[in-house]
Amino acid sequence: MTSTGRCALCAGTLPPSTSEQRRSYCSNACRQRAYRRRAAVPVVAPVSRQNLRVLSNLPAARDTFIGRQQELSKLDQLMRRHRLVTLLGSAGAGKTRLALEAAGRLRRGRTDRVLLVELGEVRSPQDVMPAVAVALGVEQGDEPLRDTILETLVNMKVVVVLDNCEHLLDTCAELADLLLNRCPGVRVLATSREALWITGEVSFQVEGLPVPSTDRDLVTTAAPRSEAVKLFVDRARERKPDFRLTPSNTAAVALLCARLEGMPLAIELAARWVQLLPVADICDRMDEPLELLTLGCRKSPSRQRSLREAIDWSYQLLEPDEQFALRRLSVFDGGFDLAAATEVCSSERSAEPVLDVLSRLQAKSLLTAVPGTTRFRQLETVRLHAREKLVAAGELDVAFEALARWFTDLSDVLITAPLSVPFEVQDKLDNHVDSLLGTVEWAAERADERLLLLTSALADCAARRGRLGQARALLRDALRRPSTRDDYRCVALNHAARFAAEQGDRAEAVELSGEASRLAGSLGHPALAMSCRSTLAAVQQSSGEWEASDENTTECLRVAELLGEPLARATCLVDLARTALSLGKHERAEKAVMKALPISRASGAPARIASALNMRGVVALVQGDLDEATHAFQEALRMDGINPLSAPDALEGLAVVALMRGQAERALRLEATGRALRRSVGVVPDPFWAEKVAGAMRTARLILPVARAQAAATPLTAAETEAFIQDEVWLDRVEAAHDSLDDHERRVIALLASGLTNQQIANRLGVSVRTVASRLQRLREKLGLQSREDIAAWGAERAIG
Repeated sequence: MTSTGRCALCAGTLPPSTSEQRRSYCSNACRQRAYRRRAAVPVVAPVSRQNLRVLSNLPAARDTFIGRQQELSKLDQLMRRHRLVTLLGSAGAGKTRLALEAAGRLRRGRTDRVLLVELGEVRSPQDVMPAVAVALGVEQGDEPLRDTILETLVNMKVVVVLDNCEHLLDTCAELADLLLNRCPGVRVLATSREALWITGEVSFQVEGLPVPSTDRDLVTTAAPRSEAVKLFVDRARERKPDFRLTPSNTAAVALLCARLEGMPLAIELAARWVQLLPVADICDRMDEPLELLTLGCRKSPSRQRSLREAIDWSYQLLEPDEQFALRRLSVFDGGFDLAAATEVCSSERSAEPVLDVLSRLQAKSLLTAVPGTTRFRQLETVRLHAREKLVAAGELDVAFEALARWFTDLSDVLITAPLSVPFEVQDKLDNHVDSLLGTVEWAAERADERLLLLTSALADCAARRGRLGQARALLRDALRRPSTRDDYRCVALNHAARFAAEQGDRAEAVELSGEASRLAGSLGHPALAMSCRSTLAAVQQSSGEWEASDENTTECLRVAELLGEPLARATCLVDLARTALSLGKHERAEKAVMKALPISRASGAPARIASALNMRGVVALVQGDLDEATHAFQEALRMDGINPLSAPDALEGLAVVALMRGQAERALRLEATGRALRRSVGVVPDPFWAEKVAGAMRTARLILPVARAQAAATPLTAAETEAFIQDEVWLDRVEAAHDSLDDHERRVIALLASGLTNQQIANRLGVSVRTVASRLQRLREKLGLQSREDIAAWGAERAIG
């Protein structure tokens, strides 16, 4: 062994070397310092496409990056202005892939190097610095590794990507703080399920990919443009190269992406099944997504091989009280508010205030605050994983018992003040309707005595959404079960009777109402007895028994005044106005509805206000005040929108007004729209109103030629109805079609109106008979007419030539 000379850095004597080992530096420290000097010296090279991109240790992409262009643009802006940006999101949201794509698009000038530090498999805080050193390409020398890294980076322009920081938050926060303080050219892009919480950090929330509308009329055009659908199709082709969107599978793909809430990992895992199952079958199995989504890549990190492992990774990082709360919150389906969460999560096992725990779960991307509300929601996959943990901990019944108690307390008003249920209570039940359904199912499995009351509350929610058939089915099933609470049974019978009357099932309504009234008489609940009597009056109205209905409604009004329930009083006054009109007592009807209106407005309940306004419109219409009737019906529509329970009355009222003003086509179209809404939920009008509307429409059809009357009796589309409600925009389809005819269409109509056959028209125009038939078919569709003769009559009437 001999010394071969001096150290290339410090000129010190080199240690002995062998023929297998040639030395240039006297120590590891000199070797590291020499490396840092070389790294800090910019390399002069001509600008070319090869060196426009920065040097990096980023892995080469193996599949296509789909979508996220707005996010990439925003990230680029943030990274220009801030030195620490953290991508936050739940398991499977695509934080890592987005960070790698953003870092990979960086160009020379602002950045010399990109260092990816993968922390997902790092378990100990002591291994973080070595992971940075490996990414940087430096080794342990005589000086501490921390100092070596800082000296290497101090004069460089570097973006350090810290990937998967959530399990090493304190260490990653210290590292980022150190790099930003000591190395002015360093910027940090971190991915985590929780923020680092250090000075200068900017958080960027990564949500699921946008999902398409699953509406039947929109899905065909919306799905191909959806980023979530594009990702599914791209990954499906990796397994099945001939896979593509078709008319038969588009709706299923859109629904699948929507059920997976656009989460990239879940979509990619689901797409792996296309080689074995049709998309519709994959979608059907999404009730158990944690079981289905388990075909991750063998070389992927364990937390990315299945959706369950990805979520469990987050769960294991939680504190015990956070795990407890997340498990309990899994009983909520579709979101929850603070009051409901407090009821379910309050326990001696969770000493922290519930709001504090919720805020921590939100910070860790396991809860999402619904913008503009005080509500929270969980991703469905997170909720199902937490439900598994709830069952494994033996807490399922305890959690549902707490939730059932909360719903029962809310629903007790159906006994104590059924005609005066505050809008706030209705709104709270509506906002938790999915969780209420789960609670009803839980109560049914255990034959819980609260089942009938909870089912009545659920049926109310369904009815307010226009699902009267569903509401009746729920109550019918619950009433078949044995019950120990007569008050709960009375409530359920009363609801079932009213819904049966609204759908015109008079025999069932009479039977149910009679049983409810008999029970109410023995219970000693005056408000419940009043409600049952009000339902009996409604059943009598539906049968045309106006005198009996008027007598019962008057008695209900007297009780409501004695009980001091203004909302019940308003309900009775509206019902009284209806019976008074049917009996020809117009002044009495007007007085009743004018008393009901201010009380209804004060309630804040859109449906209650719309009901009073509709009755005001009917009264004004009968009295011949068309302006007042129009104003009332229009306000009712604006108040409650296209609610199939209230909108038909308003639309039909406006139809009658239109006829009385000589607008027969407008009248027929409005009435058809209202009738279609009624048919969608099976609601029938009372006999007085039904006869008045029917008589008006008979007159409208007599005024118009048959073809025009038939064409006019088609409902407005949902978009047209909404435009009419909000802005009073009215589209006259026939006149619009007239204006849109081209010269060829006008010529065909003119020849048809002159009495020529299709063959004669073809000879005149020099085209085939098939071409003429095709043009006539298009004209029927454009003009909304039924036959060749209708087109001829339509053209002759307008002297088209």
